[in-house]
Amino acid sequence: MAAEPAVRKAAAKMLVLLQSLELVDPWKHPGLNFEKLHGMIEPDTGHQLYSLRVTASARAVTCLLSGSTLVLISLHVQHDKAYRKR
Repeated sequence: MAAEPAVRKAAAKMLVLLQSLELVDPWKHPGLNFEKLHGMIEPDTGHQLYSLRVTASARAVTCLLSGSTLVLISLHVQHDKAYRKR
């Protein structure tokens, strides 16, 4: 909620889009730019982390649980900070 209103609106739009897609579709959707963050895992669970485009500069970090549940872990308003290891 600390993000600028435009980023919050784009994140809400992305969530609505994700709810309308089948699980394999985020990889195919050109606007989401869903990509694996190589060498990055969620430290508590060991799940692989992925990135989703929210805006041109903002990214969401996600992971997959139970094979079909996409969990949004964090929102980064600066693109490069989404790719830093914790």
